[in-house]
Amino acid sequence: MKTRETTERELEYTALRQFLRLTENGGEMTMAARLNFLLATELTPRQSQLVRMYYIDQMPMQTIADSLGLGVSSVSRTIKRGRERLRRCMSYGGRALLDSLRT
Repeated sequence: MKTRETTERELEYTALRQFLRLTENGGEMTMAARLNFLLATELTPRQSQLVRMYYIDQMPMQTIADSLGLGVSSVSRTIKRGRERLRRCMSYGGRALLDSLRT
């Protein structure tokens, strides 16, 4: 049985995955473009790389770890830190961005 926290986390992951795909498709200067800017400026290069591999390329953490010579726990922590930084940066406009993706 899914808990509310699990459901919210799944929604958050889905929304972030959709955001990142929008930024990869070279959209206009919209919220998606601003998110791409955040990825480039607010995340460390490693966080940006791993977040893209995980959410855009949808690579399993084990595959990411193997391809980069890292431990799975390191990959997991780096993705989590990147996600938390993005969440903090988007906290003011994040709800509007989530709502725009649902339409």
